Amino acid sequence: MWTIGGDRMWAVWLRVRAGLRQDWRGLVVLALITGLMGGVVLVALAGARRTDTAVSRFLQYAGPTEGEVDATPRTMDEIAALPSVAYSGRAALMFAVPVTAGGRVTSATSQVITLALIHSPPQERAIIVAGRRAVSSRASEVMINEAAARILKARVGSVIHLRGYRPDQAQQVLNGAVLPPRVVLPAVHVAGIIRTPADLAENPDAPTDVTFMGNGAIVATAAFYHRFAGSVGNLPGLGFHLKRGAAGLAAFEAEVKRLSGNHAQIQTGSDDRAAAASAQRGTSLQALALLLFGVIVALAMLVIVAQSIARQAYTASGDFPVLRALGTSNRQLFAAALAPGALVAAAGMVLAVPIAYGLSAFTPIGLARRAEVSPGFSFNAAILLGGAAVLALLLAGRAAITALHVVRIRTGMFAAQAGSRGSGIARWMAHRGFPPTAVSGVRLAFEPGRDRTAVPVRSAIAGMAVALAAVMAALVFGSSLAHVIDDPAVAGWNWDLAVGNPHSGDTSAQTESQLRKNPDIAGFAATAIADGRLDGRDVPVMGMQPRTGDVAPPVLAGRLPRAPDEISLGGRELRALHKRIGDLTTARGTHGPLALHIVGQVVLSPEIANEQVQLGSGGVMTLAGAGALSKAPLPRNVFLVQLRKPSDQAAIARLKQQFPGAVLPAVPPPEVRNLRGVNGLPLALALLVALLATGTVAHTLITSVRRRRRELAILKAVGFVARQVRATVAWQATAIAASSLIIGLPLGIAAGRWAWMLLATQFAIKPVPVISPLVLFAFPAVLVLANAVAAFPARAAARTQPAVVLRTE
Repeated sequence: MWTIGGDRMWAVWLRVRAGLRQDWRGLVVLALITGLMGGVVLVALAGARRTDTAVSRFLQYAGPTEGEVDATPRTMDEIAALPSVAYSGRAALMFAVPVTAGGRVTSATSQVITLALIHSPPQERAIIVAGRRAVSSRASEVMINEAAARILKARVGSVIHLRGYRPDQAQQVLNGAVLPPRVVLPAVHVAGIIRTPADLAENPDAPTDVTFMGNGAIVATAAFYHRFAGSVGNLPGLGFHLKRGAAGLAAFEAEVKRLSGNHAQIQTGSDDRAAAASAQRGTSLQALALLLFGVIVALAMLVIVAQSIARQAYTASGDFPVLRALGTSNRQLFAAALAPGALVAAAGMVLAVPIAYGLSAFTPIGLARRAEVSPGFSFNAAILLGGAAVLALLLAGRAAITALHVVRIRTGMFAAQAGSRGSGIARWMAHRGFPPTAVSGVRLAFEPGRDRTAVPVRSAIAGMAVALAAVMAALVFGSSLAHVIDDPAVAGWNWDLAVGNPHSGDTSAQTESQLRKNPDIAGFAATAIADGRLDGRDVPVMGMQPRTGDVAPPVLAGRLPRAPDEISLGGRELRALHKRIGDLTTARGTHGPLALHIVGQVVLSPEIANEQVQLGSGGVMTLAGAGALSKAPLPRNVFLVQLRKPSDQAAIARLKQQFPGAVLPAVPPPEVRNLRGVNGLPLALALLVALLATGTVAHTLITSVRRRRRELAILKAVGFVARQVRATVAWQATAIAASSLIIGLPLGIAAGRWAWMLLATQFAIKPVPVISPLVLFAFPAVLVLANAVAAFPARAAARTQPAVVLRTE
């Protein structure tokens, strides 16, 4: 460890203090920028962790279960008492539906089911969105989930009218028979609106008049069940959680068979787990996006702030040769050069931690925000304190490297040769008769100066160019992301409407006849979905056949299948199967293996299969080809419709009357909904980096005005008035901004396009990069902003007193 005597240490302190007094404004700007950017980095990292774990924490909070048992009440009591069961809860699906005040079932109300909580253990909890839990001893109180609140337009205190089906009607209702509910039930009052992990699967964009898209639920009490179980059909079940979790399932199943005499039915898994698994895919993507956002901001901060710290060290080292000649050691000079950067790093990170804590209220993001069981402020000590320490060390390390380099250069053999080359642009402008203010400003922008007037302008221009490139890349990426959200065709929805219910039987006979006769329809295609197995991999296959017109999904490469032995696949399936267009794949057919020719890459919308297909996956075949993969005849129950006038609301209303509850408009798939949860990050990144670039310009101009006092004083001495001095600084800011734009703008656009193409390829969607219209305003906006920032240093420069400055210099 270095040791410095008291007197020498005092000398170093005096030198550092003098430098701080001279450059305190620039250092304060740097510390504030470092604190703000550091806070954003820390909250992004902590928010990514919070976002990624929100669903699993919600599932644990709600009480995970391994499955459900359907048995007699007595057998369920015995099963609940098994030593392997950690806890259990009993609920029943009640064959009761909400109705209008007049007792009518509508397509909207048919999307809501009724459950009754017979016994709920304390481990099973739900997030109370509004109101309170229903009292289990009150049959008149219910809770509803958010989907039911949206569908029924209900809130806490609302009255819901119910009608039930008799126990002898239960099997008919399960088989899809349309029967009127005849059991009149008393109205119930909404005590609270709740959220369970199963509700994370809700599609908020789903129309309320489409029967198969809803997952609304009315949760009744134990008192409701005991009062109406005899008059209303119901299916009770026992949800269980084992002490050994999934590892104890085999032994548990054996015990259940022994107790029930092999008459109980065990269904492993749960709606909560299935919905949580699907939601986790989305929140993991959002967490990754937030993590990348934090990393990019951190890199931008380290590059630009570190360059500013380096500039500060260089500009403060002009008198090092003099100090060295007076006997100051290299170690003392190193300490003097390191001190400003170390102070900026330390002060910035001290500010960053409380800023990150304040911003934590905005995390988690996207879907994870609905799953967060403890919303509000969050202090992740490991990430906030540890991350601040790491960032401070990185910045201080960069300052140390710069300090070593400064000491070597300033005190070495090249110190005497340190100089400044003139600016070729300034000379060219002088020869072409540009105003003296313009020539002087450009010279200040591009000539670094020397010794005590040295200002590393090249690194300032490079730092600002990097910042502007990041801004342009974020704008291009954000515009492309918004285009995916706004244009359904990019995600595979290449038609206007889907008519039919994917869970119904074959409706082709009546539906096709009605669609052919409809004068509002330009074309339609019939579809049926099959469970395919290609090369040992399960692949959902959509059989599709145009009936009239040309209705088909987007084709990214190749073509659509025309023969039964051809198939087009999504990009994810091609990657998973390690296949390319033109290859053969082996499918499991009804009469043995089938060789299929891969003829194209398509984008298949998950919504036409009620999200049974993931975006970018699945395959498309002809109806005959898909039928060869299934032992049972495939029901043709969904028809893709192209209208003559896509915006004709009257035509859409007529179709809804013709096919009630079965007309689906364009709905974004889960993957696009997940992207919507992070579509604000590119703009936030652009704004933050723009702020960082603004701070860089401000710091450069403040430093330049302080260091170039002698040159500014000479300009005033030869006749420049205050207005001309301000114009000189404005020209300096304009030159720095313009040169940075020339470098950063094309690089940023290219980087944004590349990043978007990479993401589009990963999702296997149409790669359509979009150049933001904001790019057109980049040049004027940056120039105006640079000149606005230059106003304050320009005013300080205009107040320069030549006599005082030249005497001290």
